[in-house]
Amino acid sequence: MTISRREMTLLFIMALVAVFLGTGIARADEQTAKKKYPIPGHGVLELNVPASWKAKIHTPQENMPSTIIFSPPTGNDFQVTMMVLLGKKEEPNFNGPEKVKTLLEKEGQKLLPRIVETKIDLHEIKGGDRTG
Repeated sequence: MTISRREMTLLFIMALVAVFLGTGIARADEQTAKKKYPIPGHGVLELNVPASWKAKIHTPQENMPSTIIFSPPTGNDFQVTMMVLLGKKEEPNFNGPEKVKTLLEKEGQKLLPRIVETKIDLHEIKGGDRTG
């Protein structure tokens, strides 16, 4: 089962970029590849990511969101954690910009005591017809 573009929009993914360590995570000229990540009970998520990145999918428990953890091909210079959250039909605006921003700020504040960064600095990311 593959999630359609419409379903992805309605059930869209909130990416919680929990940790960006190091600099130069992805060079602008690095080759990218469309990779597929199975989301149990929901289909497959396709992402265009740097071809060299490794990815692990972690699903902690049934009915808990899957997490995709990206890292460099070697070493541990960075880690990007993306949690896949799916909306409920009765919550049509769960992935609206304000709700996403509020959730990211709240979760980021919880991380601050355990990370190198001293503040949460959110930036909107645009690509094609998508915004994150």
